[in-house]
Amino acid sequence: MSLSKFFVLSVLHRKPMHGYEVVQAVEKSTKGCCSPSEGTVYPMLNEFEAGGYLSSSAEVVQGRSRKVYALTDKGREAFQVAVDAWLEATDCILESRRTAGGRKANRANQEEGEG
Repeated sequence: MSLSKFFVLSVLHRKPMHGYEVVQAVEKSTKGCCSPSEGTVYPMLNEFEAGGYLSSSAEVVQGRSRKVYALTDKGREAFQVAVDAWLEATDCILESRRTAGGRKANRANQEEGEG
């Protein structure tokens, strides 16, 4: 699952939202690291809804109708699977970083010994 899809599920895991609110919540929750456009988010929301991961309902605010999206049970399960997968990927990245750090220290020690 792409990070942008993960972040969309993540913000919807907190509460139901309309599309533009999802865009704002993703940007805020990632401190601007992930800043999806509405043109990216709406097709994603439609895809999730078609797959049964989201349900939607109409809400009228100031005379305007908005579609509010909420995670279904299937969506909550998918989010949990994604969390587990990203945690595993993060562990691999951190382990690679530790290994690379160890190699740098070994090289530095070897270079000192040569001098």
